[in-house]
Amino acid sequence: MRATFNITNGDYLAGRLNQTIISGEIIICREALVTGPLQADHPDEFWKMRAEFISENYSDKKENYYHKVVSEFEKMKNIPDHSEVNLWFEDDLFCQVNLWFCLTLLPKDRNIKIYRVFPKNLLENKWEGFSDSNDMDLQEAWKSKILFDQKDIDLGCDLWKAYQSNDRNTLKQLSLHPSDCFRFLKELIRVYQNVNPETFVRDLMENETMNFNAVFEKFRNELGIFGYGDLQVKQFYDKILGEK
Repeated sequence: MRATFNITNGDYLAGRLNQTIISGEIIICREALVTGPLQADHPDEFWKMRAEFISENYSDKKENYYHKVVSEFEKMKNIPDHSEVNLWFEDDLFCQVNLWFCLTLLPKDRNIKIYRVFPKNLLENKWEGFSDSNDMDLQEAWKSKILFDQKDIDLGCDLWKAYQSNDRNTLKQLSLHPSDCFRFLKELIRVYQNVNPETFVRDLMENETMNFNAVFEKFRNELGIFGYGDLQVKQFYDKILGEK
């Protein structure tokens, strides 16, 4: 019998899955790789660099990064032979970058079946993701999962490498590759390369409002494709406020 693993982007969805009949061990991706330094020559150097960044920007201890974050990534690397892995990630940039990274960690020599589980595609806001999904929605999403074939896995790993090295030309080329496992990829990379979220926040603060809640709401409504939470937007907000 295959062992089943559900990899979620964050603790909220993990908690929701625990309340459903969906089976399998849950592994949580607790990173925000869409921001901060990414280039390192060795995994130990990478973890050290990310621990320092998270500690400085999210007011957490470096030890907690290893305990809460790296330990979960190590679980991904140690998934056993003949397992089934369900990747529960949304379509925005925040989630996609984390997804690409997770794909690079999954063992490539253990006959593991990897599936992408998509949030329902909301007509009003396709970047909303799993946040308003009820138990039935999550079960339907799980039943509709899409199997990664080798070209999809390779595409995800190549996307991570290009993003990590800020290779914008390669990212653009990769975004043109059709894949059932990565929807909206072309739109995602186009916006990432042409829209500066910090400039967007700066314009709001200079021309419309200095109220953070109003800034964040406007950001989510207009740049939901980035998938930034309040912590990421607050970094821009505080930086711009400090310049005044």
